[in-house]
Amino acid sequence: MTDVIFNYLNRLRASIVFFVLLVAFNIFDIYDDLLDGSSITHIIEETIMILIFISIIGVLVKKLVDSSNKLHQLKKELVNIKQLHAQQTHEMQEARKSYSDIIAQQFQDWQLTRSESEVGFLLLKGLSLKEIASVRDTKEKSARQQASNIYAKAGLTGRHEFAGWFFEDR
Repeated sequence: MTDVIFNYLNRLRASIVFFVLLVAFNIFDIYDDLLDGSSITHIIEETIMILIFISIIGVLVKKLVDSSNKLHQLKKELVNIKQLHAQQTHEMQEARKSYSDIIAQQFQDWQLTRSESEVGFLLLKGLSLKEIASVRDTKEKSARQQASNIYAKAGLTGRHEFAGWFFEDR
């Protein structure tokens, strides 16, 4: 995106330089025409062209200034957004940590073993029993048994009720 913006600004600058050179060329041409005694009509035509070129330069300079100001404003907004994102990311990390602590405390209240707690966290993260077994380097049957133990100790009927216990409003 920034490449597009910088290309646009560079094209504006190049256009301004082009029209400034046209104005300079036409001024020298008018001077030469005056020395050669060209008709007043021809000199007026070239003067009008110079005025048109100067008007175009004015429009291009305004666009360049406006675009540069807008780019500067967008850069400021981007910095502000990045700072806000960093702040929110920090706040979310804190919230996740606090929530993890609350979940861990609930697991202790249910008297889950260390292995059952690990399986419980992985269940809450949405992993399947097969994925949990793979992550923990155990058999799927072991993961299934630990999940059943968790549900029994918590007094819940299954995975959905287990997840709901932590995520539903109470």
